[in-house]
Amino acid sequence: MTRALICLALTFAASTVMGAADKKEPAPKVQAKLLDHAEYICNNCLFGNSDYYFCFDVNNKILIGHEKIRTQTRKQAPADLLGERGKMVPIRYDDTYIWIPGPNGKEQRLTQDYSRKLFTFNDACQRATK
Repeated sequence: MTRALICLALTFAASTVMGAADKKEPAPKVQAKLLDHAEYICNNCLFGNSDYYFCFDVNNKILIGHEKIRTQTRKQAPADLLGERGKMVPIRYDDTYIWIPGPNGKEQRLTQDYSRKLFTFNDACQRATK
């Protein structure tokens, strides 16, 4: 009985230590220029999703983020939160995600997605897509 408890305690301790090692520090905030954005809005669907794409320039590195939002739950379009093209925006990013300022100070997470050629106002955004 005590041997089983000791094994259980050691397993729990090892998994806690391994889980702590996997956690990364959050990416620091950087200033990014909003180069372009594109929206595919589902206007006539009750349970549909709208797609929002954003293209940023961070020190000459082009980042493209995508967010899919249910039409019912969207209170404000992400493009309205960021403002017009050319505006400087504080963001964080890693190899998979981009975090942008959201309503009430809460960040919104975009998934990096370079698979669609949909930007019409900026050639750098077009070149960054595959």
